[in-house]
Amino acid sequence: MAPGPHSPADLKRLAPVREIARRWRARTGGRSTRDPDRRTLLACSGGADSSALVLALASASPDLLVGHVVHDMRPPAEARADADAVADLARRVGLPHAEGAVHAREAGGNLEAQSRRLRYLRLEEMARQHRCRFIATAHHADDQLETLLMRLMRGAGPRGLIGVAPRRGAGVAGVAIVRPMLGVSRADAEEICAAAGWRWVLDPTNADPGRLRSALRERVIPVLQELAPGVERRASRSADLLRDAAGAVWDRADELVALGRPDLPAPIHEYRWTRVSLRGERALVLGEVFRTAYRLLHGEAGLDRRTGGLIDQTVRAVRSRGTDPKTFRWGPVRIDVTAHDVRATRNATEETHGDRDG
Repeated sequence: MAPGPHSPADLKRLAPVREIARRWRARTGGRSTRDPDRRTLLACSGGADSSALVLALASASPDLLVGHVVHDMRPPAEARADADAVADLARRVGLPHAEGAVHAREAGGNLEAQSRRLRYLRLEEMARQHRCRFIATAHHADDQLETLLMRLMRGAGPRGLIGVAPRRGAGVAGVAIVRPMLGVSRADAEEICAAAGWRWVLDPTNADPGRLRSALRERVIPVLQELAPGVERRASRSADLLRDAAGAVWDRADELVALGRPDLPAPIHEYRWTRVSLRGERALVLGEVFRTAYRLLHGEAGLDRRTGGLIDQTVRAVRSRGTDPKTFRWGPVRIDVTAHDVRATRNATEETHGDRDG
């Protein structure tokens, strides 16, 4: 570790370090799991947040791997400097290091979204190669507040307002994503780096005022923090509470989706309910029923383009006393509401952008 006011052992005295370690253990098996059985890849970009993640957990357990993915969102020289900084950090804290690369520009589509998707896939591959059951990322309370504000501005429902999940289930590689820094702030991350004497790298894209998240970070969040110090931690706590509330909605929606599943062999191309079985349900539950049916019939692709207005129209039709048949087109999935039945059907040959027929 570079000379600084705290040695690795001393870092454990910092409250944010203890909080990160506590949440990491809680999200990777709790007290019943030994540290060697929770081997984790620490995703590190070289910035203050992910450097703090490495510094905090390196002081808690030696059975970790520092992972970095080189991407083409930044000029090659800057990307290489970031990678070298991460490798240097891993050496200084005495942890093994792995590096991979992705090329988002070759994939087409939204460059930022493709880069993020490919980085996660590469991290999962690296974790599997190095026998890591978990990947830890450095999303913190400020990120959570920014996410909640962005989704509020978009008019999100309960699923959106739960924010960044503290744990995301294992993917095809059998690796779970955990986020042990959601209880600490960006300022806490910088404090950890400063205490360790570590100089993190800066990513100029994080300060691009043309990006909504960056604009919120530079122009809105500081005002909120001045008006209500600690607002980022309270927002993160609110997201946790909303996640519990949303869980009740999801559980009921799953029960209703199962009720509409036909007694037919896979693949399933239709869900059908009696209208009376759905009419008395809350609007939030019905919206989640139709989103879930969409995912099961078609997958996630295109679901984010199904607007709140379309969802509300579908739900109102189901709950109303009207008997005229209506058809709602959710891209490749159509939802038919008749006097007695509700059907969600996959129609792969029909991609309609209108909200409603009938």
